[in-house]
Amino acid sequence: NGDLGQRSAYSMFGWMNYYRYTGDPAAIAHVTLIADLLLQHCQTDDSHPWPRFLISVPTHGVPYGKCDCHGMIQLDIVANVGLALVQAYQTIGETRWLDAAKHWGDLLANNCNRDPRFPPWNRYANPEDAPWSDMQTGGVGLILEFLDALMRLGYMGADNAIVGARDA
Repeated sequence: NGDLGQRSAYSMFGWMNYYRYTGDPAAIAHVTLIADLLLQHCQTDDSHPWPRFLISVPTHGVPYGKCDCHGMIQLDIVANVGLALVQAYQTIGETRWLDAAKHWGDLLANNCNRDPRFPPWNRYANPEDAPWSDMQTGGVGLILEFLDALMRLGYMGADNAIVGARDA
């Protein structure tokens, strides 16, 4: 399950493209199953420093169970899944998915480092559980694409925090 976040994002993008070109309603079923699985079983709990945030690399815990918060939480991969949720909302209209994406955007904005001497985000929300460097590099582009998608829908976050984070 190490690639669950990426695999889910690209699967949802693929099914939405398939639906757009074919109109086959089976695509909606697949997107719904993937999005609901992630939101019901693959998020941190409310007591986590990043509450209700996607555990993008659920490599800890038991297979086929609720994801363990000590799996790696890669911010760039979460943003890519967030973008898929935004596009799924735009295609299908399920507001739960947009609400989750907005919440993830708020957490990214609230945890943004606005000091221009440093990257705006580290790579992980839980670097203590990652076996390698926490330096965010090109993945910041995925985060920016996700925040831009939220802003295009008119969601700027509290006190325009999402705009400020994107600009940082």
